[in-house]
Formats: sequence, C-alpha cells, structure tokens
Amino acid sequence: MKILSRSILVMLCIILIGLGIIFISPDYNLYMVRSESMTPTVNMGDLIITGPMNGPINGEVNPGTIVTYEHNQELITHRVQSVDGTTLVTKGDAVEGADPWPVAVSNVRGVYLFKIPYIGYMTSFVQTKVGWFISIIVPAALLVMWLVKDIVKEAFSNA
Repeated sequence: MKILSRSILVMLCIILIGLGIIFISPDYNLYMVRSESMTPTVNMGDLIITGPMNGPINGEVNPGTIVTYEHNQELITHRVQSVDGTTLVTKGDAVEGADPWPVAVSNVRGVYLFKIPYIGYMTSFVQTKVGWFISIIVPAALLVMWLVKDIVKEAFSNA
C-alpha cells in the first residue's frame, strides 16, 4: 500500500512540476477551452497546452494542425484548413464552415500539444475568491491534521 501511495505521489509531483515548467516558460501556454467549437477533439472545460510554432515537440503548421490564435483580442483554438504563405484558413471541428477571417501566422499564439480533460473548470474555480480559499485552506488543514495525528500517535505510543 505504501509503494502504491508513494508512486501516485511521485507521479502527481512530476505532473505538477511539468505543468509548472510549462506555466513559467514563455513559449508554452495553458488555456481553458470556453466553447464547443472543437468538439469532439477538444471539449469545453478542457485545459489545453500549446507550444511554439516549429518547436521541438511539434513541427510545421500544416492543414490539420490545431492552433490557438488571437482575433480581436480574443483567443481562438481551431484546426488549420489551409496555409497560404503567411495566412491560415481555420475552422472549428464542430462548425460547418471555415472562419470568415484569414489568420496571419503572426497572430498564432501556440500550436496544440495535448489536453487535460475538464481540469479547466477547476482552474476557473480556483481563480475565484472562494476557490482560492478552498484550494489553500483545505490542503493546509489536511496537512495539519495529518501532522497532529502523527504527533498524537507518537506521544501515546511512548507513554
């Protein structure tokens, strides 16, 4: 049982460290999906991780590549339909037609790498006052209770 719990703890630590590196890296970003335009590939509430265009993990932007780009100060994640020099035509998987505007390659903020399903809802909650309070106080209270349990157990075992 201890091996299983330690293995899970190590895996969670590795995931958190990886997400932390992605979060502080200027080339990689985390975005919460706020619409269903890319269903079933990416669902509303998913957290997506994007990397730089032509980065070490992903290759060139070609038709079929999913990109996140800025349009009118809004971030949109859609699939590339065609590439014409420095202009892309994009479309959401769940949408009938292509986006009515061309996307300049300079407006691309990242290329889709992978998603973490539904965790975006949790990150939105944590950004609220109540969510932040719960995400800090509950783990701290659990840690204190765990430490108190060990102290009490140690005190009574020596008595």
